[in-house]
Amino acid sequence: MPKQTYFTRYSLILKRLERGPATFEQLYRYLEKEFDLIDQPFTWSRRTLQRDIKDIYESFQVEILNEQKGDRCYVLASKPENRQISQRLLDAWELVHILKSSQNYSDAVMLEERKPDGLQHFHGLLFAIQNKRITSFTHIKYYDDTITERKVHPLALKESLGRWYLLAVDTHDGKLKTFGLDRIRDIDISKTAYRDQYDYDVKNLFKHSFGIIQGDGKPQKIRLAFSDEQANYIRSFPLHHSKAIFHEKEGIVVKLEMVITHDLIMELMKYGPEVNVLQPLSLRKKIAAQAKKVMQLYT
Repeated sequence: MPKQTYFTRYSLILKRLERGPATFEQLYRYLEKEFDLIDQPFTWSRRTLQRDIKDIYESFQVEILNEQKGDRCYVLASKPENRQISQRLLDAWELVHILKSSQNYSDAVMLEERKPDGLQHFHGLLFAIQNKRITSFTHIKYYDDTITERKVHPLALKESLGRWYLLAVDTHDGKLKTFGLDRIRDIDISKTAYRDQYDYDVKNLFKHSFGIIQGDGKPQKIRLAFSDEQANYIRSFPLHHSKAIFHEKEGIVVKLEMVITHDLIMELMKYGPEVNVLQPLSLRKKIAAQAKKVMQLYT
């Protein structure tokens, strides 16, 4: 059996269990339907499922447990962040192999031509982070073309709006900063490891932020009224994990708890008249000020 079939099955198993616990029979029906949609033969057994569970754990560190009492459902036991990374890897692998196996796919699949620069640095920076290697590079500020030489202690990589950023401590002033990979040139990863111990909780640094700007203030309660035209879009692709959605007669109201930053304001501006900021007043004023500047450009 081709490797593609195995990885497709692993991906589908994880996707189904992300929705909630499932018995073997429920998993079988789901996989059978999905394989039929992609026109691939499907044979599967309980013994095969046990091998799949073992392979998924060994390859992606995602643990699947089977409750032996009651309904005997299979459930995901791994941490959500581990599952997210593993699912992204499986999705990427599956897409690559689907395209490779398809004839003349360029006529049917339209890939985004606008793509961020800097991904060539990803592998080296990940190595530097995992091994605590001192890293030097040239950094270019896009808004004023300032070029500086940086020496940093790399801590993590973060994705935001289709771009990747390096989180690192700048040795010049000891501050934690973010550097866009597309603004980095001439990377040099030292053989010397740094000994400094940092207590930054990088996974939660942006917990209340949109994008890569943390902001100086505290999280605020935000209420946004979206039009009926935008309701389903917001429901399927929420602005933030802290969302709570309430239905109205027309559209929906989304409640968030976030720090108000420039990134958030720019994101809300793209919805134009399809969103109304109900709370807080400070955010309403900032959106209104930006809208006024836009109007001045066209009058």
